[in-house]
Amino acid sequence: MASTSETGHAKNLANAELFCNHIIQLSTQYNPSNPNILLTNLQSIKTNSNASQSLVNNRVAPYSLAVDDRELLFTQNNRKISKLRKAYKATQGVTQAQLEDFMTIARRLKGIRKTKNQPTTDSTEEQNHHSTSQMSYDQRTQNYALLISHMNQTPNYAPNEPEYQITTLLAEKDQMLQSTQQVSNTFIPLNAARAQRDQDMYLSQNNLVDTYNQAKDYLFTILDSQSPIYKAIAKLKFKKIGYY
Repeated sequence: MASTSETGHAKNLANAELFCNHIIQLSTQYNPSNPNILLTNLQSIKTNSNASQSLVNNRVAPYSLAVDDRELLFTQNNRKISKLRKAYKATQGVTQAQLEDFMTIARRLKGIRKTKNQPTTDSTEEQNHHSTSQMSYDQRTQNYALLISHMNQTPNYAPNEPEYQITTLLAEKDQMLQSTQQVSNTFIPLNAARAQRDQDMYLSQNNLVDTYNQAKDYLFTILDSQSPIYKAIAKLKFKKIGYY
């Protein structure tokens, strides 16, 4: 999720805190007939929204770390392909056809690039991006496995250098699988936290943005438009980040 979007969520929460403080200052003057915009309900919504956003914040770091670790691992393996090609080419008896088959798989492996994550706060859109990204890395791992199989089935491919040996390559392939699984393991709770945050702040019947805007409308009916508190409250904006 983009930092600008997270700033938007934080701004809504900060404005909710200021809004409640203004109502407290008004004391008994704030007396709406609508129970949904009573101060106690506004404070409850704010508390729940803060908790759901905090949970998102706590789950972002493990996911980001898993994504970064996976990208580093896959980048290192991609860089190794050129050396593998030379090790393969130096194998006794390797034919031009075998080398071309090697290069066909290698090109597929290196041709799938990381998809740049676009800013989004929509949990469904984020889920779609995650699924596409996972599929891309699954394909890269599968191509690495095909490359290993091709080399393993080539007579005389038995390099003395451990980094080019089949057992090492198989271990690297397993690491690729594990890194992708770790991204999935950390994404699932993060996505669930984002979905709950979106419900609390933007989507539920009693969500923060709609309820606070309703309370803001009520305040404008009881305050002098020239008063300092009216002007202060008018500056507090509650927006549905990513929804309109």
